[in-house]
Amino acid sequence: MKKKLLFLATSAGVLTALVPLSVVLGSSQLSLRQSGTTQIAQGGTAVPVSEILPKLKGKTQVPIFIPSRIPVSQKMYYPTTAKADSYTISMEYTADCRGAGACSFGEIRGQKGGEFTTKLEGVTKTLKNVQLAGGVKGVFHNGCGAYCTATLEWKTQGFMYTVAIKNGRESDLILIANSAIQAGKR
Repeated sequence: MKKKLLFLATSAGVLTALVPLSVVLGSSQLSLRQSGTTQIAQGGTAVPVSEILPKLKGKTQVPIFIPSRIPVSQKMYYPTTAKADSYTISMEYTADCRGAGACSFGEIRGQKGGEFTTKLEGVTKTLKNVQLAGGVKGVFHNGCGAYCTATLEWKTQGFMYTVAIKNGRESDLILIANSAIQAGKR
């Protein structure tokens, strides 16, 4: 598998990552866009933030972080749920998926409080700390039961954020989380 070294300049310094070209489903879809003095990696499909945000604003007290892009090349659907202390944005391949089966790609969650995932005996394949954009510390977990689910969690000001993808790779989750962090609170 070919890999490229990707340098991302952030206000906290320079982040480097060895990124598989398949992360963005074709190297021609990866570009760096200059934004002030910060370069932001872009790849995959744009997330329709302007459609998602009105479904969450005013319904949750959790600061909303939504990625600008996700590493898939097809149309996605984003049903949402919101409560005062949490929100969930599902990422689905079909309009009527309801989060189940092969039509579900994953989800993005924000909640007040919360604890990082710990090792689950017989389920956890990988559990490790990762560095995210802006010096944010995260925890990557890959576990398998009926199917494998990879998650990436990070905390900001008493709120826990999670990106989860079925059969996901660490590099995909980092791309999504960094996109959400770099976009900032919406």
